[in-house]
Amino acid sequence: MQIPVPQKRISIKDAVVNLENCRNSAVISYIAAQNALVGPEDAMMIVDNLEMLLLPSSRKIPKLDLFLHSPGGFLDPAFKIVRICQEYSDEFNVIVPLAAKSAATVICLGAKEIVMTSLAELGPIDPIIQHPYKPEIRVPARSIKDFFYFISTTQTEGKLVLDQSYKTQMANMLDPYLIGSYQTALESSKQIAEILLSENALKDDPEKCKDTVYKLTEHYYSHGFVIDRKHARELGLKIVDAEDNPELIKTIRQLFQIYQGFMQANKITKVVGNREVNRHPQPIQPTPSPPIPPSSPVNVIF
Repeated sequence: MQIPVPQKRISIKDAVVNLENCRNSAVISYIAAQNALVGPEDAMMIVDNLEMLLLPSSRKIPKLDLFLHSPGGFLDPAFKIVRICQEYSDEFNVIVPLAAKSAATVICLGAKEIVMTSLAELGPIDPIIQHPYKPEIRVPARSIKDFFYFISTTQTEGKLVLDQSYKTQMANMLDPYLIGSYQTALESSKQIAEILLSENALKDDPEKCKDTVYKLTEHYYSHGFVIDRKHARELGLKIVDAEDNPELIKTIRQLFQIYQGFMQANKITKVVGNREVNRHPQPIQPTPSPPIPPSSPVNVIF
């Protein structure tokens, strides 16, 4: 009778080192659950991870890979993460095991190459807007655009017909701050996408750069639109298929599964780490603000 040999338990460190050996790089990880957004607190944790990986003789990591899974979040912190990773490395790349949506797609635009599995996807850049006095109010910028589109086209054929007075009543319920923030967020997303694309994947093709910026920020109707590897290449991004290297796809899947199991077992929604340390950022509790008088209605004409 053959006695089964116990399988060796693989730690996060083991899996990260396997990926580093496969890619000949230093790897840091940013793994977030569906309800964990890219936020201001993440930049310092990224810096801490990078500082731990620096050699005493150098302030640069020759080749840095960010192992990234995120539903997105706030645009400015995402851009800051890109700049930090670029500052600390001679070559910055991103590995996407499953999804890097919205603000996480912005991070990918700053990479020299994006390694994607067959399941991986990017998405339209649709930043989150947070109300300054009501921190619990967070909405995708696209939802405001969609609202205006809906109430301005309801009279067309095949659409639900709404009375003009009801449409005006709906519009007056919108918070003036959110209306203004939508336009700011849209223009900011265009600006950041253009900066990163013109520095990296599309630096030699300005016309393609403009087209890709438009598609990523305005063209797609759905916040969750799937930009797979084929589509990402059509946008001009430099994509590497993980499956082209059997050892690479094995190590990517292994590390992602270990992170998922670790987060589920410990009820963690976000992990930022490297081969030595993995930290869970604690959410910052908003400071109570004095009551704000109700905003005046916004009169919008359709």
